[in-house]
Amino acid sequence: MVTATLHPNETLLLPAGRDITRAFGAEHPTDDHPMLVVVAILARRHQERAEALQTAQEAQANDAVLAACARALMDCARARVTLIEQIDRWAAETVPEPSQAALLHTETLGRLVDRMAVTWAHWQQLRRAAPAARRPPVRHDTQAAMDDVAALSNAYDDLLVDLRSGRRRLPTTAPGIVDL
Repeated sequence: MVTATLHPNETLLLPAGRDITRAFGAEHPTDDHPMLVVVAILARRHQERAEALQTAQEAQANDAVLAACARALMDCARARVTLIEQIDRWAAETVPEPSQAALLHTETLGRLVDRMAVTWAHWQQLRRAAPAARRPPVRHDTQAAMDDVAALSNAYDDLLVDLRSGRRRLPTTAPGIVDL
């Protein structure tokens, strides 16, 4: 956890990037931080999205399968909007308001965590697709995806430091903006 000072006697606990990444793979996050529960659900929705896309691309996918995949994709998109908004609402209520001179971050906290979840789900999909051997070599694309997860986790941690110090501020939410 990263601690940020709000006022002399108040602190703000924000989950660190490693906690976010750990929550992606958790069935039920053990940490009682409210954001980690949402993060775990978000990662599961991204895994469902990846599975639907993979199923839709299979040669034997008929119209009924494609329609089911489309419904699953739309359901995941709606759920992602809700989950991103939950994270953004939590951030708006929790993160201290910096001065207007603070640099505006390029995306909301929810969008950043969503991007982290998409990258993590892609990495997991590549890992599952790797041949099951005793010690399979790490494929280049799998390693690159793992590196992307680590880079986004570091970027998240850097943002937390900037928010804590008042150097950065978060944009207001843009509800409903989620790509398929």
